[in-house]
Amino acid sequence: MRRTRTRWFAASLLILLGPASARASDQDETVLTVKVSAADHELVEGYFSLGDTATVMVKPGTDLYRFLARQRGHSVKLTLSENAGRQLSSLDRDR
Repeated sequence: MRRTRTRWFAASLLILLGPASARASDQDETVLTVKVSAADHELVEGYFSLGDTATVMVKPGTDLYRFLARQRGHSVKLTLSENAGRQLSSLDRDR
């Protein structure tokens, strides 16, 4: 009797939590935890690997470059989300 009650409880919990997880995966956002790595020659040029799936090129001397250089060999959490506002793209060449 106790096993049956435990099974029903587990099944009802899964049924109730299923829609909650579906709503979370349907948002326009993703969070990744990746390990930052770069060989010395890549670091000089501003190339950083973010886990096994991404590589970024960062302009040396910028705040992002300094952050990634400090985080080499450590894990970082990245949050990517859609920008809800409409903006025109522009390149800032003054820096």
